[in-house]
Amino acid sequence: MIVVGERINSTRKPITAALEARDEAFLLNEARRQWEAGSAYIDVNTAMMRAKEAEVMVWVIELIQGEIPEALIAIDSANPAALEAGFKVHKGRALMNSINMEVERRDAIIPLVAEYKPRVIALTIDDSGISKNADKRHDLGVQLIELLTTIGVELDDIFVDPLIFPVSAELQAGNTSLEIMGRLKQSFPGVHTICGLSNISFGLPERTMINQVFMVLALDRGLDAAIIDPLDKRMMANVITARTLLGQDKACRSFLKAYRSGGFKLEPT
Repeated sequence: MIVVGERINSTRKPITAALEARDEAFLLNEARRQWEAGSAYIDVNTAMMRAKEAEVMVWVIELIQGEIPEALIAIDSANPAALEAGFKVHKGRALMNSINMEVERRDAIIPLVAEYKPRVIALTIDDSGISKNADKRHDLGVQLIELLTTIGVELDDIFVDPLIFPVSAELQAGNTSLEIMGRLKQSFPGVHTICGLSNISFGLPERTMINQVFMVLALDRGLDAAIIDPLDKRMMANVITARTLLGQDKACRSFLKAYRSGGFKLEPT
């Protein structure tokens, strides 16, 4: 499971405050804890900095990689200028969050992908918005995969996000996303599927529990990457256990390693 740590996102008020104050200690603590908890990438979103977004993106990436040289960043922005600024200073291969089939955004970002060669999150949305129809979103996923491979992006470097509606607003939201993931994995062996799990529980109580259960269901449909809070020990324990039960953990090594390191010592819910 490829974990993208979600905590350094400027839509979170504590992060906005830390970015505005250039609070290095706070941001480095957030980055370090996520990296040590098993994140493959640390997502950095500075969108709330508005006109200073690109400048702040550069500052945060350099701050994190200066302190944790092995850390890789998921550069998270709808702004091509902020993406490019991040790519220019990132050490190693970044993950880009994200491209979609909205014509203006797609056409602005494709040259950046071709030049900087990041791994890419691809969102199944176009200029008509997010469709509730599984076939439509599946087809957008196919189009994105074909577009990216045309410019040389390998399947292993593509992460398709089927996008998830809240189940509180759309009863079949979970099933629809699971169906899309399963179909894409079957059609394109080697491509990754990814999602932001927290959308599924929006508007309901016990959101953490809902997110955790949906993660297990999604793993069974081939989900192999997720944008989550890696400090949620129960979520991480569920991921490890589910992968073991699905035959994805050779000799149960990850399970045994987590057990020995205390990863399953969880507080009662």
